[in-house]
Amino acid sequence: MNNDITKRGSLIERLLFPRTQKLRISYHVLFWVLFILLHYSYALPTILKKNADPTVTIASFCYFLKIVPEYYICVGFYYLLRNYIKGFLLFLVLFIFALVINHMFSVALYTGVDYYLGLENMTERYRMFANMYLAPFNLRDPNTWLVISSDISEVQFFILPAALKTAKFAANERFIRQKIEDDARNMELKALKSQINPHFVFNVLNAAYAKVLPVSEDAAEYLQKVSEILRFSLYEMNDEFIKLETELAYMNLYIELESMRSNRRCHINVEQHGEMKDTYRVPTVSLITLVENAFKHGVHSTRHDSFVDVQVNVSAGLLTFEITNSKPSQPLRSRSGSGGIGLVNLERRLGIYYPGRYKLVKLETESKFYVSVQIPVE
Repeated sequence: MNNDITKRGSLIERLLFPRTQKLRISYHVLFWVLFILLHYSYALPTILKKNADPTVTIASFCYFLKIVPEYYICVGFYYLLRNYIKGFLLFLVLFIFALVINHMFSVALYTGVDYYLGLENMTERYRMFANMYLAPFNLRDPNTWLVISSDISEVQFFILPAALKTAKFAANERFIRQKIEDDARNMELKALKSQINPHFVFNVLNAAYAKVLPVSEDAAEYLQKVSEILRFSLYEMNDEFIKLETELAYMNLYIELESMRSNRRCHINVEQHGEMKDTYRVPTVSLITLVENAFKHGVHSTRHDSFVDVQVNVSAGLLTFEITNSKPSQPLRSRSGSGGIGLVNLERRLGIYYPGRYKLVKLETESKFYVSVQIPVE
């Protein structure tokens, strides 16, 4: 790892990302105490003119204290919206929301001060703002526009905590990116090491094909397809995404191999509709996982007749992949569900690659198991 890149566990990381929830809360409390005291100090000259009246001190302190709940409400609203809107529109919505929240808290503050402490005991400036906020909201009244201007001005209190939050987010992204790069390098080294044995097996299969061909063309064809699948696993599975047409080609090859293995006791139907553009991409071996599950849990779990039906449809940059397989009434081995762990892992991958933009439907009856996946391919 380069020395100029901050490592996990460094001083900066410990400050930005406390290890325990208790420490994290302590950091937040300390920040807000210093933040409020800093801003409160600007009001001290005005407060002292009132002979240090405790009611004035309490009211002034509450004025800055209300920033804390306002900020966390806005942060919560941001987390709620960030998966749905982005960019300038998100900023605009958050800004308007901050104005509304600030106005509501200001009205609540001045109402409480008037009821419990009395506005007549406050400083002249405090009473002026309180009377403006407590007056009826009327866009034709110039005082209403002064209130709106005051709300906009008070939003500046969010700049410092928001800037720190942004810096923390950027640092976290940097740490994550560095970890991904390190993991990628480690995986690359492991892949290079693991390629020795597959290449050896690949060469052995080619030699076996030449020997078996004169004896049995069917057996030789089977070996050839196994060799092609091995070639795919060596050269095509390194990337997270793959061309849709390449994935489908590998899927069809796998189906042909399984068809030969099932010895014609399995009825297989594959239909493909729609235009396959060269730019279309899907997660690598995502479709193969569904096909493999269908054969593993439907065809090879019984000695009786079975079926696998595959429907592929591409329309307007959207892939719909449907697969239905027979479900054995008396499986050879007991299994915990027809989908297996491969289907669970696939759903997790889709959730990472297409958050909120994919559909996965699983239906199971006594005789069939159906899976439908819909993902964008552009």
